[in-house]
Amino acid sequence: MAPEIFQRQTYTTASDIYSFGMIMWEFMTGRRPFWDRIHDVELIIEIWDGLRPPIVTNAPEGYIELMKECWNSDPKKRPTAEDIYRKIKGIWFSENPNTTKIIVSPDIGPIAENNPGAVYKSRPLSDMILSAMFTRSLRSQSITA
Repeated sequence: MAPEIFQRQTYTTASDIYSFGMIMWEFMTGRRPFWDRIHDVELIIEIWDGLRPPIVTNAPEGYIELMKECWNSDPKKRPTAEDIYRKIKGIWFSENPNTTKIIVSPDIGPIAENNPGAVYKSRPLSDMILSAMFTRSLRSQSITA
């Protein structure tokens, strides 16, 4: 879910672009984002503050950069669907199939088990988002006090 949604902003095309960036990461790693974390208030706050899944380097040139652009914290700075199409087309045509190598890494591929607190199904998050907003606000007040 895009960070701006945790700030109770409305869903936009830019929110979908953020989600597309997460799907790109899932394609690249074979894992679900934050599979090793409990999906709780703390994770919401960390995503709001800029947490993204770890980058692995097993992608064609340009892929990781595009994925990071999709994850931009500012929805206005994310690429449009047309930009993504052009960039993926460029990546596709610049890739030499004779030199592409699959890199073996423990950071990619399916995992045996997700964290039991990781939830990958639709559920209401309103209460958790309100709790995250309250917790984040309290923390920022204690820092300035």
